[in-house]
Amino acid sequence: MKNILITGANRGIGLMFAQSFADIVNTVYATARDISNCDELKKIKNIEILELDLLDKNSIKLFCAEVKDIPFDLILNNAGTFQDEQMEETNLDPELWLDEIMINAIGPITLTQKLKENLMNGVDKKVIFISSQMGSIDDNYSGGYYFYRTSKSALNSAAKSLSIDWKANNIAVLMLHPGWVKTDMGGSKAKLEISESVTSMLHVIDSFDISKTGSFVNYDGKKLEW
Repeated sequence: MKNILITGANRGIGLMFAQSFADIVNTVYATARDISNCDELKKIKNIEILELDLLDKNSIKLFCAEVKDIPFDLILNNAGTFQDEQMEETNLDPELWLDEIMINAIGPITLTQKLKENLMNGVDKKVIFISSQMGSIDDNYSGGYYFYRTSKSALNSAAKSLSIDWKANNIAVLMLHPGWVKTDMGGSKAKLEISESVTSMLHVIDSFDISKTGSFVNYDGKKLEW
């Protein structure tokens, strides 16, 4: 691979991805909402740090204009959010819910669609959406987490359609669950270290090709139900 794009790369899983890919690609294009708060990213070689806020349509538009001439072999949609929502149905805030769906689903899909030509000019032509097993309706045994579950279900549904629409262009689309990881989002009780999750996902991404487009898999490559 020559160039890859990683969204939400200033911390956690995104940062580990950026550190890992920096040794094997020409340039890692890494995004963050606040580029002044990217001290760890700035230590990485072969990196270009760009501002992107998936909650802001104008930010997406400006970002795509900034990178319009750059071919991408891989777009890794990692940026996401998890609201500390109220579980009581009457206390669910519609505005926060819409924001979460925008950041976790609509933003990544919109961004990727606008970067289609960048992918067409790349070699590997891979799109990875960091999803979640919590987006699986089949796997919902505990209830709750309305914002996050619905946002990731929406992402999976849209990404599946994208995989069908872009298959003729040889663009491979994958929905990838990183596991329950010890990040700011996952919390200290999570089962996986960031390095363990990312190392496994790198193997999945490396072996992923157009024959598997539209798949929804665990960090170890095992199929997940919808």
